[in-house]
Amino acid sequence: MNLKDNSNDTPEIKKKSFFTKILNAIKDFFYIIFSSKIVVSVINVLSYIPKKLTQNLKYDKKKAIWGIVFIIPLLVGFGYFFLIPFITTVVYSFSYVQSLGNNPITGEFIGITTEGIGFDNYQYVLNQHTTFKETLVSSFGTTFFEVPLILIFSLIIAVVLNSKFKGRALVRAIFFMPVIFNSQAVDIAMSTGAPLASATENVTADLFASMFNFSDFLVMANIPPIFVNFLSNATGSIYNIISYSGVQILIFLSGIQAVPKHLYEAAKMEGATQYEIFWKITFPMVSPLMLTAAVYTVVDSFLRSNLVSIIGVFANNKFIDLVNGLGGVTYSGIHAAMSWLFALSSILLISIVLIGISRMVFYYDE
Repeated sequence: MNLKDNSNDTPEIKKKSFFTKILNAIKDFFYIIFSSKIVVSVINVLSYIPKKLTQNLKYDKKKAIWGIVFIIPLLVGFGYFFLIPFITTVVYSFSYVQSLGNNPITGEFIGITTEGIGFDNYQYVLNQHTTFKETLVSSFGTTFFEVPLILIFSLIIAVVLNSKFKGRALVRAIFFMPVIFNSQAVDIAMSTGAPLASATENVTADLFASMFNFSDFLVMANIPPIFVNFLSNATGSIYNIISYSGVQILIFLSGIQAVPKHLYEAAKMEGATQYEIFWKITFPMVSPLMLTAAVYTVVDSFLRSNLVSIIGVFANNKFIDLVNGLGGVTYSGIHAAMSWLFALSSILLISIVLIGISRMVFYYDE
């Protein structure tokens, strides 16, 4: 009798054995490469000096030194790609920046000069620019309004998508499709159809407005004006809420799937309803992820606002004439001032949202 008869193996076992063979083959391949004489010689040459420098040190000091070595690329990248531009934008926002042009002989760029002018760039942006201040306030209010709606909608959809039903994979793909189609690359590719899309959207909005006016209906129902404005704005932003909640849905869905199953089983054995399970188990366990989803929503909403296009207009290094007695302001200085106002507004709104949401967060380990 053949004791190794595998005729009764299930397809899952055969599939696992197939993938196990592939993984073992990959491991053997890399083992052969790294154990070859050439690779071993290269490793010995590269590690010769570090070994000589650390051969008389204790193990703890060796760990500390190698830790510093591994974070050196991070520090270099942080300093070159973040710290230097950070300081430069601060200096530019308080300076008159003038380009010295190119060398007439070699054609090389000579450089720029800066002259401190105080808050003239900020005064121009806030007092003289025609649309920036209004757009900033409008974007701040729109973002503050969209954050709770997107979070609530994303959490509800994540709970629904986590339940078992036929076609669940298709429904998940449908809700994640807006993340793909709202990307910058697709937006540029479809920019030629923007007039047609805009006209279609306007016609559709006018059609629905003529069919049913939700605000008038709420007013006639004696609903307070504050709730009328909130509900009418919410219904008018349904498309945006659905379009820009794909990532948040994935965040909440991953959090729900990480909730220990025995909590649900114990709750069901105690006779808890689905409503009670949601508020006693699902919401508390997922609440820490609301902070992540809220930060992403605020940043994404600000980046989708018209502020980005307004700031982009002043990206060139050109000169603007004196305005109402202000000092010499340039496009570079205005661009830096606008960028800082944009960043500070985002940080302020993120802080307000995090302070409000942190009161509802529950940590399982505490």
